[in-house]
Amino acid sequence: MAAAPSDPHALLTIVRHGQTRANLDGVWHGSINTPLTDHGRAQAAAVAARIEATRPSVGHVYASHLDRAHHTAQAIADPLGLTPKIEPDLAEYHLGDWEGMSFKQLHEEKRLFENMRTDPHFAPHGGETPLEVGQRLAGALRTIALRHPGERVVVVSHGGALGIAFGVLLDDDYSRFDRMMMNCAISELTFSPKPDLLSFNQIDHLPPEESPRDER
Repeated sequence: MAAAPSDPHALLTIVRHGQTRANLDGVWHGSINTPLTDHGRAQAAAVAARIEATRPSVGHVYASHLDRAHHTAQAIADPLGLTPKIEPDLAEYHLGDWEGMSFKQLHEEKRLFENMRTDPHFAPHGGETPLEVGQRLAGALRTIALRHPGERVVVVSHGGALGIAFGVLLDDDYSRFDRMMMNCAISELTFSPKPDLLSFNQIDHLPPEESPRDER
C-alpha cells in the first residue's frame, strides 16, 4: 500500500539489517562495524526481492553508516535503481566500553537492561544513554518522513535502537523497548500526524535457516 500523495509524511518501510556473527554469538556489536554472514546476505537478498515485488514505488533508501545496515540497504536499492543515503543517526545503540561483551555479561554482570529501564540517563563509559538513543533514532525517522511527503521510503537500521525508538514514538516511553525486529524483518510506520505502526516484524519472506541468538 503506497502512501497517498496527500499524506503529509512518508510511509516508512523499516528493515533491520541481516544476520552477523555477533548475532549468532550473542555479543553486543552496537558501534562495531560487523559484516553480514553468508546467511545475512541471503536474508538481504530475500528482503530485497520482497520489497521489489510488493513495494515497487519506493523512492528512497536510507541506512545507518555501519556495514551490516549499509550492505543490506544496498541489496534492497540495487534492483530498484536507487542509491542508499547514509544517515548516521540510524546507527545502533553505542555501549562505549561495554561494546563486544556478551548478552549474558551485560545482563548478569553489568545489569544493563535493568539500568536502562530504571534510569534514562544511564550510560556505560563512552556510551550513550537509552534516552539519547531513542530520541536520536525517533528524530531521524521523523526527519526522513518529513523530507519525503507522500512517498514510500525504506529505512535500514538496527534492532536495539529501533526497539527503543518504537517505544519513544508509539508509547512516549523509551523503556518500552520490547518491540524487537528479527534480522531482515519488515515493519511499516507512518505519521498521520501521530506515529502509527501499520505492521511489525514481517518475516515470511526470509530463508528458513539458523536464527540469531540475540534480537539486536
